[in-house]
Amino acid sequence: NWLASPASTELEMVVIDWLANMLKLPKTFMFSGSGGGVIQNTSSEAILVTLVAGRDQVLAKTGYRNLGNLVVYGSDQTHSTFTKGSKLAGINPSNIRLLPTSLDTGFALSPVTLRTALAADVASGLVPPYLCATVGTTSTTAIDSIETLADVANNYGIWMHVDAAYGGSACICPEFRDYLNGIERADSLSLSPHKWLLSYLDCCCLWVRKPSLLVNALSTNPEYLSNKQSESSSVVDFKDWQVGTGRRFKSLRLWMIMRSYGVANLQSHIRRHVHMAKMFEGFVKS
Repeated sequence: NWLASPASTELEMVVIDWLANMLKLPKTFMFSGSGGGVIQNTSSEAILVTLVAGRDQVLAKTGYRNLGNLVVYGSDQTHSTFTKGSKLAGINPSNIRLLPTSLDTGFALSPVTLRTALAADVASGLVPPYLCATVGTTSTTAIDSIETLADVANNYGIWMHVDAAYGGSACICPEFRDYLNGIERADSLSLSPHKWLLSYLDCCCLWVRKPSLLVNALSTNPEYLSNKQSESSSVVDFKDWQVGTGRRFKSLRLWMIMRSYGVANLQSHIRRHVHMAKMFEGFVKS
């Protein structure tokens, strides 16, 4: 909790907002606004904790007896950790939808496919709490359209998470920022600086639009962790934003990278890699 290391917590809140500003995220995802973020170990944990929050948001309305009726959505390109996290969250494996993609859509998830699947599942009595979209899939670097998928997700009132573990880093460059268009309509976003922003494992930034939903799903308050600061609700206890209770001073490495390189140099780093990728593409085509 905050009392165990105030400096670690406060610095984490600062660097999370710094990176959010670099990504031009809305204030609804920032501590300086109505949202907030936390450094998870990997995107696997980011997906798990947001899935649990989305699950509990629905079950609080329908009752926990409906756990077996929950159905969650990703695509056949979504990272395999989505399936693992769904199982850990108690989702029936037969209710984990990995919707098909095709070359025609650049292997991105089609909103039409999603809407069709949702309509069929709801009609059969299933309850949808969660959608995982991806910005930069592992196999093909496919980019799901956040805006069009949000049209569907928001219509059904389900938690929409955007897994931008790899591709999201490119969005610190203005010319690639449109990959996150519509992010203000998502409920959460994760990005892993250990993939493309010069950090090392483990460093995954997770932003949530309504932190209270995450905290309500994950908080535990045993007597041995009680303290006046936490009880006053004037501080952030990151133990309630993650699976574990203990955590390392992960914000320090991100602070050092951002302070050492600065925004312009990090953007140059991304652009250099994109340029090299285009060169390699040219070699292959020729």
